[in-house]
Amino acid sequence: MEMNGNHPAKANRILIVDDERAVHKLLSAYFRRHNYAVDSCLDSRDVIEKIEEFDPDLILLDLMMPELDGISAARRIRNLKRASYLPIIMLTARKEIRDIVNALEAGADDYISKPFDFEELMARIRTTLRVKRLQDRLMSKSTELNEANQQIGRLNNILVKTNKQLQKKLYDFHNIFELSYKVMGQLEFQELVRQSLINILGIFATRSAMLLMVTKENNDNFKIVDSRGFRELKAEEFTISRHGNLVHYLDLVKKPFQVRNVPLEFQEILPALKKLEIEVVSPLFRADEIVGLLCLGANFRDEQYSEDNLETLGLLTNMLGVALHNSQLYEHIRALSYTDGMTGLHNYRFFRMRIKEEIARARRENSLISLLIMDVDHFKNYNDTLGHPAGDDVLRQVSDILRSSVRDNDIVARYGGEEFAVILPGADKVGSYALAERIRQKVEEADFYKEEIQPLGGVTISIGTGTFPDDALTEDDLIVNTDQALYDAKKNGRNLVMEAQNLAAKQ
Repeated sequence: MEMNGNHPAKANRILIVDDERAVHKLLSAYFRRHNYAVDSCLDSRDVIEKIEEFDPDLILLDLMMPELDGISAARRIRNLKRASYLPIIMLTARKEIRDIVNALEAGADDYISKPFDFEELMARIRTTLRVKRLQDRLMSKSTELNEANQQIGRLNNILVKTNKQLQKKLYDFHNIFELSYKVMGQLEFQELVRQSLINILGIFATRSAMLLMVTKENNDNFKIVDSRGFRELKAEEFTISRHGNLVHYLDLVKKPFQVRNVPLEFQEILPALKKLEIEVVSPLFRADEIVGLLCLGANFRDEQYSEDNLETLGLLTNMLGVALHNSQLYEHIRALSYTDGMTGLHNYRFFRMRIKEEIARARRENSLISLLIMDVDHFKNYNDTLGHPAGDDVLRQVSDILRSSVRDNDIVARYGGEEFAVILPGADKVGSYALAERIRQKVEEADFYKEEIQPLGGVTISIGTGTFPDDALTEDDLIVNTDQALYDAKKNGRNLVMEAQNLAAKQ
């Protein structure tokens, strides 16, 4: 049981849905010894009521049941409206690929074949619960994202009302707001910045505009994100230190200021700004901390910016700060939903989405697409002997090798467990085999921690390759045939690359 401070965390709750009492008795006793809360459902038709009563964190669901089979039960469960994600592991005595595919398509997150090894079952459960926690965090972040959008909407409504009250003072303020509103609806970060700078150039009739921001990796220096109108500006050569007087001054005034009006005690900040002909600097705040600087050059009339201009710029900067944070949060959540947390590669969900897209594109363009599926040889031996942290390091090291071996437009994903997949748009059989062989050699030649304990004397991988349309006409068949090639590589001694076309030669 996990501990939180000095208090034990709430036990994870497992619901067993199976028509065999012996299975319930055996699993319940085992799970309770491992500090899980357990409940049983012998009749799958009662599963919805049992879920509402027990509120499980995970369901073990038998595929073959007399009244309501596991696939139908899984569909009912997925139709429930729940605040948190409810993972399903399917228990099955059947080995057919179609049954397994149907179960996964019906909503199962994983499956395990009967009779099963308890250690494997526990590993699957722990992995699935980790994924559940990630899903729950993702749902929470999505809620925060929606709340942020609502906050932007409320802020925009306030600004509209303010605009009506200030019509005599700012005749064109409503048009300014409309332009800014269009920009704030953009969630793609770089496009949001680009549109913002373009609109700011027009609103303030300025010759140039620039946005600098800090990053997660470096919170001490503001670097250029994008700029417009600055001639011969090299982004890497212009940074502003958080610890310099410019940021100290902005922390003090907390609003846009004109460079020419800076007090004497802050004059040392001026040379770098005047060199780029920067006239106005406006801070972007997040939780009372400056996270960005919006800089404007001279306007086309070569006049000072009015107080109304600075007030409007302050409003737009505040909106931009919220929108940029919203955009960064959106991109982070989107990345999480398609990223494997341990390796940083794309996850299985992203892989299935992209291979479907790439097959469709290959059909339209009458082009090729190849697939590699690979598996770390004897990984269980390495993992069991040296422990999961060492095994995780192997997977991360193999991931780095894959990333460094492919083209920019290739898609590398963690396929599951110690398996990886690489989608190669436009690659033929010869090219995909050559790449697979290079990857195999790189893994074989790489240094891994205590790899001598492996049966082959080191960490190696086996790889299956397949090509559309030579070896399959659908994404499912391409995956199945490539996976079979991987299986043949395993069967023929491991540390091998085998092509899906070899399957036809065997038949």
